[in-house]
Amino acid sequence: MRAIRIPTDQWGKVWRELVASGPISRIGEEPVYLVSERQVRLLRRKKLPFKIVATSDGRCAGPNDG
Repeated sequence: MRAIRIPTDQWGKVWRELVASGPISRIGEEPVYLVSERQVRLLRRKKLPFKIVATSDGRCAGPNDG
């Protein structure tokens, strides 16, 4: 699983793609979401904006590109 942040101005479009492609979970008070590796690839393929962020325990969930 990867933790991502979705830009506010593109949230609706990105959210719809994520929900249609599988489960998504919000973690914590900040708008940070756990998504699958497959969903990350989907966002990259569709050139939708997101940023991979560190999880709440401080570990980076993957490379910081997206």
